Amino acid sequence: MQIGLTFNLKPPGATGDEYEEFDSEETIAALEAAIASKGHQTVRLGWGAEMLDRLREVRVDGVFNIAEGRGGRGRESQVPAVLEMLGIPCSGAPPLSIAMTLDKALAKRVAQAHGIPTPNFDVVERELVERGRPLPRLSYPLFAKPAAEGSSMGITATSLCRNEQELAAAVHRLAPYGPVLIEEFLPGDEYTVGIIAGEVIGAMQVVPRKPAADFIYSLEVKRDYLNQVEYQLADVPDVKKVALDVWRAFGLRDVSRVDVRRDRNGVPNFIEVNPLPGVHPVNSDLIILGRLLGIRYEDLIGRVIGSAVERWT
Repeated sequence: MQIGLTFNLKPPGATGDEYEEFDSEETIAALEAAIASKGHQTVRLGWGAEMLDRLREVRVDGVFNIAEGRGGRGRESQVPAVLEMLGIPCSGAPPLSIAMTLDKALAKRVAQAHGIPTPNFDVVERELVERGRPLPRLSYPLFAKPAAEGSSMGITATSLCRNEQELAAAVHRLAPYGPVLIEEFLPGDEYTVGIIAGEVIGAMQVVPRKPAADFIYSLEVKRDYLNQVEYQLADVPDVKKVALDVWRAFGLRDVSRVDVRRDRNGVPNFIEVNPLPGVHPVNSDLIILGRLLGIRYEDLIGRVIGSAVERWT
């Protein structure tokens, strides 16, 4: 089959976290090689106007999509929605599902409606707080992060708030990202679960290398993961069940990564789900999990492509 690749590339010299979700040339080249190893041809489509121009020039049997899009809360749905309109099959979650997962507050409400445990939360905007809206009445410590961003954007050590003063400062710091999600902090172990074609491939615990009373898997930690954390395979049926419940609740397809953390009573709680998990050949969580399981990069991507192609045909 001829498989199109849709993606957003990081611009040269990008700094900060504005383009944290975008992919590198290294990732696209690795994807091309992996897909080719399974007998398919690939063609780069990119994103936006470039993608539309390329689709006028070339024929594709389907699209492997990792494009993050640009704009608001629906940006990750842009490519799947356009391809759906054009009648071109696409890997991953359908547009509605992918939009719900990016909006973390909406995702938590969907999870709650399906009886999936998730921390108590609220969503605030700095402007409303400055106009007099009180901060949420939740139990400290609290955790603050952008309500509609991915790749740990905006999440730092100061996202953990132990009092109202720290929470107000966090809301102010995160305001440029848009609405701020505030949830009660979960002090237990943190896991990420990989799911391909509706089956859990494994669960991985994220363990700090140095003792930490309140460990945060922040952007700084992820960028320095070799020194900051150790990844361990975990035999945790209850965590895997939460991840599968999330998969089914959102109607996901082909591949997703679900983040789960235990509360003070040891109960696994849904944190967030990523239906567009990173696929960098070295440092993406899903790929690290696959490596711990002994799954080669080419074979892991092959499983995702295999799931998509089976749906398409």
